[in-house]
Amino acid sequence: MSITTSDIKDNMLQKDIKQVVGSLVSELDFYFENKGFKRRKNGFVYTRKISTTVQKIDMVFFSNPSYYQNVLAHIYPHMQILFPGVNDTAKIFASHLIPEKWLDKFTIRQPVQIYSNSKDFCLKDVNNYMCLKEEILTFFEEHTMPLLEELTCEKDYLALYEKKDKRIIWDDNQSLYIASAYVNNHKLKEANQVIEKRFGKPGMRKQYKEVFEFLENIEYRMFTGG
Repeated sequence: MSITTSDIKDNMLQKDIKQVVGSLVSELDFYFENKGFKRRKNGFVYTRKISTTVQKIDMVFFSNPSYYQNVLAHIYPHMQILFPGVNDTAKIFASHLIPEKWLDKFTIRQPVQIYSNSKDFCLKDVNNYMCLKEEILTFFEEHTMPLLEELTCEKDYLALYEKKDKRIIWDDNQSLYIASAYVNNHKLKEANQVIEKRFGKPGMRKQYKEVFEFLENIEYRMFTGG
């Protein structure tokens, strides 16, 4: 099989693109550091801790995306939040439902642009990414940071759920975590309502049997003083 000049160029670009994205990310350091985030050298993840809550911004990117023409990289940042107490409770009854590696790392993980109308962050020129930098900073300031400021503790998390905040993907795992947060805050009625609403149908109830039993046992112990 012959190797063409374009093949060599593409192979070089994979390495070069990572370096360029790394340079772009370093240009964002001043902003995130002012917000209390830190990034390891050569890393692509920003982290900050507020009390026990751990918040992360993961600057995910895809080199030479096939779904775009003339784009070197599609930058697709994710936000990640860990409420340790929520996950510790979820481990008791949902370790067979949520992958262990997820339970250990995050309560919420999703793309930051998931419910926005903003255009994708696309790197088109290795020599000129300052406009893209400004786009990313503007988005984070207007959308991501306000959300993170509203997710600093378990009660914040519950408040957003109760408002059905559309910035969060309220999937099955989120229902399990929300129920855990309610348990931690001694709101068993609300925890039961979440689980019943999400998993109350016969087929789902069987699949999530251990979750229902866990909540029933807590109520029994509280009622009997056991």
